[in-house]
Amino acid sequence: VSDLAYNANVPGMMATCAIDKTVKLWDTGCCGGNSGSVPSVSPMPCGSRDMGVGKLYTISFYPSTPWLLGCGGSGNQLSLWDLSSEGPIRKRFGDRIDNADAVQETLADAEPAGNKEKDFEAMMAAGDAAASEKLSVNKNRKKKGQKKKKAHRAGR
Repeated sequence: VSDLAYNANVPGMMATCAIDKTVKLWDTGCCGGNSGSVPSVSPMPCGSRDMGVGKLYTISFYPSTPWLLGCGGSGNQLSLWDLSSEGPIRKRFGDRIDNADAVQETLADAEPAGNKEKDFEAMMAAGDAAASEKLSVNKNRKKKGQKKKKAHRAGR
Protein backbone atom coordinates (compact mmCIF):
# COMPACT_ATOMS: atom_id res chain seq x y z
CA VAL A 1 0.00 0.00 0.00
CA SER A 2 1.44 3.36 -1.08
CA ASP A 3 -1.26 5.63 0.33
CA LEU A 4 -4.69 5.58 1.92
CA ALA A 5 -7.52 8.06 2.26
CA TYR A 6 -10.70 8.30 4.29
CA ASN A 7 -13.79 9.84 2.74
CA ALA A 8 -14.79 12.83 4.89
CA ASN A 9 -18.34 12.74 3.48
CA VAL A 10 -18.97 9.01 3.91
CA PRO A 11 -18.15 7.51 7.32
CA GLY A 12 -16.44 4.16 7.00
CA MET A 13 -15.31 4.54 3.38
CA MET A 14 -11.56 4.14 2.93
CA ALA A 15 -9.48 3.75 -0.21
CA THR A 16 -5.95 2.47 -0.68
CA CYS A 17 -3.62 2.55 -3.65
CA ALA A 18 -0.53 0.53 -4.37
CA ILE A 19 2.23 -0.09 -6.84
CA ASP A 20 0.19 -2.99 -8.25
CA LYS A 21 -1.64 -0.18 -10.17
CA THR A 22 -4.98 -0.67 -8.37
CA VAL A 23 -7.21 1.28 -6.05
CA LYS A 24 -9.12 -0.72 -3.46
CA LEU A 25 -12.18 0.45 -1.55
CA TRP A 26 -12.79 -0.67 2.01
CA ASP A 27 -15.66 -0.49 4.48
CA THR A 28 -14.14 0.30 7.87
CA GLY A 29 -17.41 1.08 9.60
CA CYS A 30 -19.68 -1.91 9.32
CA CYS A 31 -19.78 -5.40 8.00
CA GLY A 32 -22.64 -5.93 5.59
CA GLY A 33 -23.05 -2.21 4.85
CA ASN A 34 -25.99 -1.44 7.17
CA SER A 35 -25.47 1.32 9.69
CA GLY A 36 -27.05 -0.86 12.41
CA SER A 37 -24.64 -3.76 11.87
CA VAL A 38 -22.12 -4.96 14.39
CA PRO A 39 -18.75 -3.25 13.72
CA SER A 40 -16.24 -5.36 11.86
CA VAL A 41 -12.88 -6.30 13.37
CA SER A 42 -11.04 -5.51 10.14
CA PRO A 43 -11.99 -3.48 7.06
CA MET A 44 -14.14 -5.27 4.51
CA PRO A 45 -13.01 -5.01 0.86
CA CYS A 46 -15.79 -3.71 -1.34
CA GLY A 47 -14.27 -2.96 -4.72
CA SER A 48 -11.11 -2.41 -6.72
CA ARG A 49 -10.08 -0.93 -10.03
CA ASP A 50 -6.97 -0.66 -12.20
CA MET A 51 -6.66 3.08 -12.78
CA GLY A 52 -4.48 2.88 -15.89
CA VAL A 53 -1.84 5.42 -14.80
CA GLY A 54 0.96 3.07 -13.78
CA LYS A 55 2.11 2.38 -10.24
CA LEU A 56 -0.01 4.40 -7.82
CA TYR A 57 1.58 6.60 -5.17
CA THR A 58 -1.13 8.96 -3.92
CA ILE A 59 -4.90 8.90 -3.47
CA SER A 60 -7.53 11.35 -2.23
CA PHE A 61 -11.29 11.82 -2.09
CA TYR A 62 -12.59 15.07 -3.52
CA PRO A 63 -13.64 17.14 -0.49
CA SER A 64 -16.95 18.53 -1.77
CA THR A 65 -18.49 15.40 -3.28
CA PRO A 66 -18.82 11.97 -1.70
CA TRP A 67 -18.36 9.97 -4.87
CA LEU A 68 -15.19 11.30 -6.53
CA LEU A 69 -11.79 9.72 -5.96
CA GLY A 70 -8.50 10.78 -7.53
CA CYS A 71 -5.08 9.14 -7.66
CA GLY A 72 -1.67 9.81 -9.15
CA GLY A 73 0.69 7.32 -10.67
CA SER A 74 4.14 6.74 -12.06
CA GLY A 75 2.95 7.66 -15.56
CA ASN A 76 2.91 11.34 -14.43
CA GLN A 77 -0.87 11.32 -14.84
CA LEU A 78 -3.90 11.68 -12.63
CA SER A 79 -6.93 9.46 -12.78
CA LEU A 80 -10.43 10.02 -11.39
CA TRP A 81 -12.92 7.36 -10.38
CA ASP A 82 -16.55 8.49 -10.26
CA LEU A 83 -17.99 6.12 -7.68
CA SER A 84 -21.54 7.34 -8.35
CA SER A 85 -21.65 5.02 -11.36
CA GLU A 86 -20.83 2.00 -9.17
CA GLY A 87 -24.17 0.57 -7.98
CA PRO A 88 -22.78 -1.78 -5.30
CA ILE A 89 -20.68 1.04 -3.79
CA ARG A 90 -23.64 3.45 -3.71
CA LYS A 91 -25.83 0.75 -2.20
CA ARG A 92 -23.28 -0.03 0.50
CA PHE A 93 -22.43 3.56 1.50
CA GLY A 94 -25.39 5.64 0.27
CA ASP A 95 -27.17 5.77 3.63
CA ARG A 96 -24.03 7.03 5.40
CA ILE A 97 -23.44 10.24 3.46
CA ASP A 98 -23.06 13.17 5.86
CA ASN A 99 -23.87 15.98 3.41
CA ALA A 100 -27.64 16.12 2.69
CA ASP A 101 -27.09 18.11 -0.53
CA ALA A 102 -24.74 15.43 -1.81
CA VAL A 103 -27.39 12.79 -1.14
CA GLN A 104 -29.91 14.65 -3.28
CA GLU A 105 -27.32 15.15 -6.01
CA THR A 106 -26.41 11.49 -6.18
CA LEU A 107 -29.89 10.08 -5.81
CA ALA A 108 -31.42 12.32 -8.47
CA ASP A 109 -31.13 11.17 -12.04
CA ALA A 110 -28.37 13.34 -13.44
CA GLU A 111 -28.52 14.71 -16.97
CA PRO A 112 -26.69 12.58 -19.51
CA ALA A 113 -22.93 12.88 -19.14
CA GLY A 114 -22.55 13.41 -22.90
CA ASN A 115 -23.50 17.11 -22.69
CA LYS A 116 -21.13 17.76 -19.81
CA GLU A 117 -18.35 15.83 -21.54
CA LYS A 118 -18.77 17.87 -24.73
CA ASP A 119 -18.60 21.12 -22.74
CA PHE A 120 -15.47 19.91 -20.98
CA GLU A 121 -13.86 18.84 -24.26
CA ALA A 122 -14.65 22.23 -25.83
CA MET A 123 -13.17 24.06 -22.85
CA MET A 124 -10.00 21.93 -22.99
CA ALA A 125 -9.66 22.41 -26.76
CA ALA A 126 -9.97 26.19 -26.38
CA GLY A 127 -7.29 26.15 -23.69
CA ASP A 128 -5.00 24.02 -25.87
CA ALA A 129 -5.44 26.36 -28.84
CA ALA A 130 -4.62 29.43 -26.71
CA ALA A 131 -1.54 27.75 -25.25
CA SER A 132 -0.30 26.67 -28.70
CA GLU A 133 -0.79 30.19 -30.06
CA LYS A 134 1.13 31.74 -27.18
CA LEU A 135 3.95 29.22 -27.62
CA SER A 136 4.30 29.93 -31.34
CA VAL A 137 4.36 33.71 -30.73
CA ASN A 138 7.10 33.28 -28.13
CA LYS A 139 9.18 31.07 -30.44
CA ASN A 140 9.03 33.62 -33.26
CA ARG A 141 10.20 36.51 -31.09
CA LYS A 142 13.88 37.30 -31.16
CA LYS A 143 15.43 38.25 -27.89
CA LYS A 144 17.35 41.53 -27.72
CA GLY A 145 21.07 41.14 -28.10
CA GLN A 146 20.83 37.62 -29.44
CA LYS A 147 22.78 37.08 -32.65
CA LYS A 148 22.89 34.15 -34.98
CA LYS A 149 25.56 31.68 -34.03
CA LYS A 150 28.23 31.05 -36.61
CA ALA A 151 29.01 27.55 -37.65
CA HIS A 152 32.18 26.23 -36.07
CA ARG A 153 34.99 26.02 -38.54
CA ALA A 154 37.08 22.95 -38.17
CA GLY A 155 40.78 22.85 -38.95
CA ARG A 156 41.82 26.42 -38.14
